[in-house]
Amino acid sequence: MSDMRAPDRTQDAARWFAARRRGVMTVEDRARYHAWICDPANASAMSRLDRTWSALGAVEGQLLDAIRDPAPRSRSRYARSALLAAMCAVSLGIGVLSYSDDTGFWTTLNWTDR
Repeated sequence: MSDMRAPDRTQDAARWFAARRRGVMTVEDRARYHAWICDPANASAMSRLDRTWSALGAVEGQLLDAIRDPAPRSRSRYARSALLAAMCAVSLGIGVLSYSDDTGFWTTLNWTDR
């Protein structure tokens, strides 16, 4: 029968945990919580939930630090400069080829023959 009650303890612990985190509990709710937490099995379930929440908070802090700390600026500046230089070189090459007499490179489009 204790196996059947374990999920209920966890669910009850989650409800009480949420109520405590919300911070708004009536006097009656506080009295029911204190009566509930006096049971060692309930206290154990609440303790596990508190430890899990604390562990998640630590992981959240690490993830936020990783998000806030971007890649070094020198690499992104170098990559941006290299991309800009490549785009300029391609544009210059297209411009030179378009004014050259090499007709094999470009196809002739005659829009008036349509």
